[in-house]
Amino acid sequence: MTKDDLLKALQQTLIKTKAVKISDLSELKGYSLTDLLDLTFHHETAIAFRAAWVLENVQERFPERFDPLLTDFLNKYPLQKNFSSQRHYTKILFSLLERNKIAPDFDYEKIIEPTFEWLAMEQTPVAVKANCMSILYLLKEKDDWIAGELKAEIEFLMKTGGAAIQSRGKKILSLLA
Repeated sequence: MTKDDLLKALQQTLIKTKAVKISDLSELKGYSLTDLLDLTFHHETAIAFRAAWVLENVQERFPERFDPLLTDFLNKYPLQKNFSSQRHYTKILFSLLERNKIAPDFDYEKIIEPTFEWLAMEQTPVAVKANCMSILYLLKEKDDWIAGELKAEIEFLMKTGGAAIQSRGKKILSLLA
């Protein structure tokens, strides 16, 4: 499957089963995951979103295929400005952290700073904020200040946040206590 074929597939409206099928093709047809990662920055936000969704499915279903892309993904993580793509990027990052896939000598500031920025930005969608809380909780041991700053940010967000922010906020605050 060429990059053009992949782009054509992503121009179509996707449902979960089709996103999974396209991720399965990464294994069968061997399209370039670098091309897929690049398409998560496509100027058409719908294509970027679909590419990020497929990338998340590849990471979930074929982690061994995603592993060679890890460094590129981590380097591009802070550059992602598409809110819809950020949702999938944060889900991927959370999964990578949970599975200890990131090298201990990695410069974690590269992902901590943008994750805090996304959490604090008023226009960031709730799902992205919730994922950011979970990511930062997993990163709390990487620097002394993270837990305190995360606690303060969650408490601030919970003052006006909806049900999802309240729920995730309470969960993370109880884990921080």
